[in-house]
Amino acid sequence: MASPSDVAGAARGHAFAARSSRRIAARLVWQNSSAKLLDEVGDLLVQGVVQRVEQMPGGPVLVHLPQGWLFEADRNAALDGLSAPRPDAWISRLEAFHPRLIAVALACLLGAYSIWRWGLDLIVALAMAVTPELPVKGMDQSSLFMLDRLMADESRIPAGRQAEVQAIFDQLTDQVPDAPWGDYRLEFRDMPDIGPNAFAMPAGTIVITDQLLDEFSQDDVIAGVLAHELAHVHERHVLRQLYRAGSSYLLIALIAGDPGPFLQDMLLEGNALMSLSYSRRQEAQADALGTATAGAAGYDAAALAMFFERLQRDYGDGDLGWLSTHPGMEERILRIRNRARPSP
Repeated sequence: MASPSDVAGAARGHAFAARSSRRIAARLVWQNSSAKLLDEVGDLLVQGVVQRVEQMPGGPVLVHLPQGWLFEADRNAALDGLSAPRPDAWISRLEAFHPRLIAVALACLLGAYSIWRWGLDLIVALAMAVTPELPVKGMDQSSLFMLDRLMADESRIPAGRQAEVQAIFDQLTDQVPDAPWGDYRLEFRDMPDIGPNAFAMPAGTIVITDQLLDEFSQDDVIAGVLAHELAHVHERHVLRQLYRAGSSYLLIALIAGDPGPFLQDMLLEGNALMSLSYSRRQEAQADALGTATAGAAGYDAAALAMFFERLQRDYGDGDLGWLSTHPGMEERILRIRNRARPSP
């Protein structure tokens, strides 16, 4: 049996010199990928390795030769055995197993981790630097609208008590920097499913639940909780986390393509877990700044610890879903009390 290097053939057609449209009756003679192009009297036009073979849909076969020569043959011409280097051959060589693929895989994993660990922070910082005020205010408005539709009812706290809590809030806002993208605003909502809680929105809206005011009558505790949430706003924690979660998902989607609804949920849940330690650092910072703010406004700086002690007693160290992304209660209470202790 003949080897591939012994395969030879010939076909008739027309030749075109480089940058010329003049048709020359010609004959192509080849052995594997080496070919000679001869005119009708047998004179050599060009010889060398076939560079590319193209089958035009419904048209002729084009054979690209050295020096820009082109040989055109009828699509029914017998060109069996004529070969040329495949343009994508290098991809096949890369796909073949080689020990270097292990190093490449490790480098890709290291690169992906580096992007998540440091690149996301840069993306988030750039996004926050160019974020205008209006869209962030819109986030507060839309979030409050959806909250009222799905989870919250109108507050049942008497107007007099609301006024007292509003006065505490105003005292605290006098001690903190201005809201980065809006104005500080306090909202009261009845939210049994959330329980005793307060939370911040990016532009400066703070929501406090009736359940928190029912369980904690001490103004010092309320001041500690509200000061903690104000710290989240003026330190831009809320928007930073929104951008970070969105950037993580975008990078994963760019790598994985369209993940579909099921994988989409997994990626979003996974992204929340990846941000866990970052959220704990933010919570520790908000505890420190909130404690200082409450003390500066004339309230007991250690009262925030009483809030967490009550939650720990009633709900444990992690029975509340929102506590899963917060530091451990014991550690948190100890830090707050240490910061509130007067210096010797």
